[in-house]
Amino acid sequence: MVALVYSFLALVLVGAQAFQPDRLDLQLEQIVEKFTEEMKALKQEIEDMKRVQAPGSSRHIGSEPKSERQISGQNGDVELTEQTETSICTLGLRGRDGRDGAPGRDGAAGRDGQPGPQGPIGPMGDIGPQGPAGEKGETGADGNAGGSVYIRWGRTTCPNDTDTSLIYDGIAGGAHFTHSGGGANYVCLPKDPEWGVFTDGSQGTGAYMYGAEYQLSSNNPFQGVSLHNHDVPCAVCHVTSRGSKLMIPARLSCPSGWTREYKGYLMTAYRTQYRSEFVCMDGEPETRPGGHLDSDGALFYPVEASCGSLPCPNYVQGRELTCVVCTK
Repeated sequence: MVALVYSFLALVLVGAQAFQPDRLDLQLEQIVEKFTEEMKALKQEIEDMKRVQAPGSSRHIGSEPKSERQISGQNGDVELTEQTETSICTLGLRGRDGRDGAPGRDGAAGRDGQPGPQGPIGPMGDIGPQGPAGEKGETGADGNAGGSVYIRWGRTTCPNDTDTSLIYDGIAGGAHFTHSGGGANYVCLPKDPEWGVFTDGSQGTGAYMYGAEYQLSSNNPFQGVSLHNHDVPCAVCHVTSRGSKLMIPARLSCPSGWTREYKGYLMTAYRTQYRSEFVCMDGEPETRPGGHLDSDGALFYPVEASCGSLPCPNYVQGRELTCVVCTK
């Protein structure tokens, strides 16, 4: 009987080894421990059955249910009952290794979590290559460049041009030709001055503004008109469509792309007087009505070429220099 049980145990152990070699030690230990307990219970059960079959016992094998009926062997020894066989089968099932099952299916996706805090700004990357130039846009309308302003010396009007307008006409003035101080330039004074804080009378503590006269007693380039000692008028003109202006001495025409406003002769103070500036007097000058007295003040003289450091030719000694005012 005991040999049969051990043979069965050996079969169980072999099966366990076949199923799980890598966990054999742990399973053997568990099976042996369990088997020891079962054997103790089986041994006790066999002892109890032997006592039942002993003479004088009131229990009979034939009267017990099949689940507890004993099976006799050929040698007359009591063998296992069906209940015992069931226990051994149960023991064999209990000795089966617990292999891992197949992975289950993936669960449903969980809900999105809350956004985390924004991380720090990373360093700026390298500048990429320059892209191709885009298509040229349509040309816009001509704008107003602000125009230009110039003084037309010797005239009270501006050139007859749709783009040119008169700001005001006035009287040419400047410092007295005998004064070493005061301004060194000619100005175009308006005919109707406006006053601020003033003191009447001559205090002799400041500079003086004088009117200007033509000085053309001998060399008068303005043929057909007598201008000597006459007061000089002037006009301040505005050109709306051309933002640059230029006075060119010794020329009567403008460079290509420029517009001639007027032409004339170069004039300034006399060579032994205190210096003033060179201005372009219109070639068809006017005079101020009633201003023909020899009052002096600021004076205008023609300018002649003087050879030497000034190359002759193309300049000629003693010739009066022309001038032109151009805008663009």
